Amino acid sequence: MPLSDAWIPKWSSTYWRWTIAASVPAAWYLLSRRRRADADQDRTDFDGFLKAVEPVGSTGSRPAPSRSSGPIDAFFKDAGADEDTRNPLDFDSFLLSTKAGPKGQAPLPSAKQPVAAELQRGPTADMKPVTVMYGTEYGFSKEIAEKLCGQLRAAGDFWPYLENMADHPTGYDFSKAQVALVACSTQGDGVPPTEARDFCEWLFAGKSGSLAHIKFAVCALGDKSYTHFCRCGKMLDAALESAGATRLVDRIDVNKEDWPAVDGWLAAVVNAVKGLALQSFAELGIATSASAGAEKGSAPKKWGKSRPYLGTVLALEGLCNLSDADDKNTVRMELDLGDSGLTYLPGDALGLYPTNDTKAVEELIRVMGAAPSEMVPVPGWHYEEGDGPRDSMPLAEALAKCFDVRSPKPELLKLLVAALDTATHANGHANGVGSHIASACQEQLRAALSDNAAMERYLAPRHVVDVLEDAAPAKLSTAQVLSCLRQLQPRLYSISSSPLEDPRRVQVTVAEVKYKSLDRARIGVCSTMISERLQAGSRVPLYVHKNPDFRLPPSASTPIIMVGPGTGLAPFRSFILQRLLEQQQQQQSQGGSESGAPPGRMVLYFGCRRRDQDFLYGSVLEGWAAEDKITLFTAFSREQKQKVYVQNRLAESADLVWELLQQGGHFYVCGDAGSMAGAVEQALLQLVGERLEGGREAAPAYLQTLSDTGRYQRDVWY
Repeated sequence: MPLSDAWIPKWSSTYWRWTIAASVPAAWYLLSRRRRADADQDRTDFDGFLKAVEPVGSTGSRPAPSRSSGPIDAFFKDAGADEDTRNPLDFDSFLLSTKAGPKGQAPLPSAKQPVAAELQRGPTADMKPVTVMYGTEYGFSKEIAEKLCGQLRAAGDFWPYLENMADHPTGYDFSKAQVALVACSTQGDGVPPTEARDFCEWLFAGKSGSLAHIKFAVCALGDKSYTHFCRCGKMLDAALESAGATRLVDRIDVNKEDWPAVDGWLAAVVNAVKGLALQSFAELGIATSASAGAEKGSAPKKWGKSRPYLGTVLALEGLCNLSDADDKNTVRMELDLGDSGLTYLPGDALGLYPTNDTKAVEELIRVMGAAPSEMVPVPGWHYEEGDGPRDSMPLAEALAKCFDVRSPKPELLKLLVAALDTATHANGHANGVGSHIASACQEQLRAALSDNAAMERYLAPRHVVDVLEDAAPAKLSTAQVLSCLRQLQPRLYSISSSPLEDPRRVQVTVAEVKYKSLDRARIGVCSTMISERLQAGSRVPLYVHKNPDFRLPPSASTPIIMVGPGTGLAPFRSFILQRLLEQQQQQQSQGGSESGAPPGRMVLYFGCRRRDQDFLYGSVLEGWAAEDKITLFTAFSREQKQKVYVQNRLAESADLVWELLQQGGHFYVCGDAGSMAGAVEQALLQLVGERLEGGREAAPAYLQTLSDTGRYQRDVWY
């Protein structure tokens, strides 16, 4: 912090002591500038950390030309060839200020600007086109693809074409492509991202024709917690190779957001592309008109994830009896789809865009030292709203609707530690409070930067506000904090109604999430919005998330076995209703006659804590069972000394399950993948192994056959 001249008359000796102390970091700064001439210098000095330009980036954010929730490096200025205006005693002087925010803050991320103006002008004929494709569910693959485009553009005369697989459901013309660089995530139980599915299946089916003229590289994204880790990326890699394309660099399988691994792949890809003898636009005979891709957005968009429909809440019903603080609440919500034209099938999910709790937003703004009314750019990822596109919105609204205030990016730690280092070098302590620098919280924050495991351990229990508080008294600008926040993602809830009840209405069954972390009360963003903040008449942005891998059999006479404890019951309520209503419609079409084929056997395994507390739709299920419409097995885990779960009931009724499987029955599981789904699968393998000729050793292959033929379907989550 710069010293005030007002100190000189009163404390001249103190002033000189501070002046000498301040000269130390200044000398350090000048020396560090000389050291940076060494190309092999490690980036351990603060100056080098701020302005060294890495060819592959270090933050895992958008490429430098973009300011949309972008990389840390994009906020820092270089020394410049002629004059270095940076002050080592002032952190903000290291930040770009061409578009400064209020009160001289760092530049705010620009609104809805995926590429810089230079890129928007279009390529020149002598540039070399490179195709970069992504398939994404929550934006991570897109972020990687955008970063790759920025690095290719900075690497030379390359012109990257950024292609969203979702924009090519009927396939892509690779005839003049030379390089195809692909980033794609895997969803759920090993399937492609929802909107990229059609493209992926087109490529998997070999419909692209020969791709022998193409070099390719694949970045496969996934989560090792799931059985089919990175399956979609692996299949894309195999499909490109089968089509004759040549692998440029080896595929990388990335667990969650492992940016060091991603950065290594990006570096290898960019280096490999630089070594290719690619042809230019002119040599390929490709027009370089900037309007070539303008037709993509010309057709009116349908209601969907990027343009959700505002559904009206028709009913909210608590399904649990709450008598103890430990009791969990679950809510049935019914919404009006109006004239949206949205349709769904049993097995689909409803995507809901939540808003962050007002108290959480207010607390974060307070810790940031910002003003709720401060105007900030609307991030490029924000969904389209009914009132049309906006360039900016108040900070409080942006934090409520656009940003995840719970799970910060690792970049936030890097910026905070950099700010702490600046304060330390400037004054020998942070803002005159030396005890804070040595605090356990700050040391823990610094230690978290040592490796990925340490970072994950530190961030896992913390929200953004916790990290900012740990780093006090270091302060970041609004732009810096927003650049380190993730997108507030929509939540998916299995639809628990049938469209045959009323095609203009849809229901979901949502369990309220409340827990403690770091001795602080935490709440689920969307679940508590539904249970506590919505009421009849409220409007909620929504869309239908198709789930073609979780469907009823084509024939209503096929037996179905459903395992769904807790809210895992939701899609099975939809399945049962669909079959019963289909039978009712069939009878009505036949003049009330009860003739015709009855629906196949429907067996349901449901589990919860107690019959009198969280037996969801209990009276309805028992009514169906009493009328012999379904066969119901229940497991109330806390009603007896030894806990009983759905997998126990499955083992007890093994003969019935095997009989229905032998009749061509389909087996479904919905719910927690962490323990329940695995335990159910083990019980299924056990009962199959006891009845197959090949015994237990033959059971996995039998189960795989069921899965391959669509007779074993899972909708599970962690």
